[in-house]
Amino acid sequence: MIYNIGMQSIVPYHTYEYGDQPEVIATAPGRFHLLGEHLWFAQEDALSVAIDKTLQLSVSRRPDGNFRVYSVSLNDRRRLSSSNMRYRKEDRWVNSVKIVISSFLDHGIPVSGLNFTVLSEIPSDASLGTPNALKVATGLALRQLFAPNLTLFELADIIEYANIQGLASYGHRADIYTALFAKAGTCIRTEYRKKSVTHCNFPPEGYSIILTDSKIPRSIAREELGIVLQDCIDAYEFVKKLPDAPKNMHNMTEAFLQESDIPETVKRRVTYVLRESLAVDAAIKALDSGDNQGFTRLIARSQEGLRDRFEISAPELDWLVKRTVELSKNTPDSLVCARLTGKGFGGCTYSILKDEQVPLFIEKMGDYERFFGLLPQQYTVKSADGATVQTQSQV
Repeated sequence: MIYNIGMQSIVPYHTYEYGDQPEVIATAPGRFHLLGEHLWFAQEDALSVAIDKTLQLSVSRRPDGNFRVYSVSLNDRRRLSSSNMRYRKEDRWVNSVKIVISSFLDHGIPVSGLNFTVLSEIPSDASLGTPNALKVATGLALRQLFAPNLTLFELADIIEYANIQGLASYGHRADIYTALFAKAGTCIRTEYRKKSVTHCNFPPEGYSIILTDSKIPRSIAREELGIVLQDCIDAYEFVKKLPDAPKNMHNMTEAFLQESDIPETVKRRVTYVLRESLAVDAAIKALDSGDNQGFTRLIARSQEGLRDRFEISAPELDWLVKRTVELSKNTPDSLVCARLTGKGFGGCTYSILKDEQVPLFIEKMGDYERFFGLLPQQYTVKSADGATVQTQSQV
């Protein structure tokens, strides 16, 4: 089944819950990654797309120093105090709000008591960026109310700090930059070392983007991903410390790896990093030059690397990708491709298809349910603009 979710207005929910009008409404998009999202530890770039499924956050001030947070989507309400802004596992989704408030405080920006309402149409548990959208929306609302002179890049640093310090995670810079700086009709390149972004037209006219949620339980994925990701980081650091390794890892080559007396697992992991980092550059060039076949080959090779070298794919994801690849055989000059996106071991694949191929691809999902006993969910999405803020006069 394919879903198209319509967005409601958040204002009536906020007014009914708190008895006042929101002063600020921040809207942030979901996202998926085309390439490079697993290379953050090597400070290599990522290529991502913001999607037209969004999360709204409305905010109004309270007369006291407390915080109330209400999720319409989850029908969940929480009460917080300024002394209780640190991460707690049992607070689940509310941690995304808490750690951003805490990060503002740590950066010397006072934050008074607030009422929050959250309304999201981003598919949950599909690795399409719901927690990140909530963090970005929270950051934009706090910036509007308490630190209007912050640049968006400074805000991104505060949210990245929140992830690292508040969640003991990595910074998720590509997620943050995509939500803040995306433009409709483009994909966005997060340049890690430069802390900047560039845009490239995507997808071409006549093509559709289908996101397919595999429905593999995410609890299984989290544990496996942590093990494999650490293995990949360790392999990369091992190679960096070799006596004859280049000082700049950009100069590392596959030939060097093959000639080195290092374990095969290390070679596989680091080869994935090298190929994926080069693929981001090559993908931009292919899109700019209209080289559809070149772009398609890059996505196919990236998926093979995720499956065979990084080892975070799954039979269900491989099956979904293969159904798209089969359609590309009938249109060899077109940009028809697919890949898993996000953490892996489950979650979503993206498929770029010619518009007329979409019904046939959707039709194939009945076979998926028969083979795997899971009912996939599919979403048609378009590339979208980054986050926005409305003030009370605009609401």
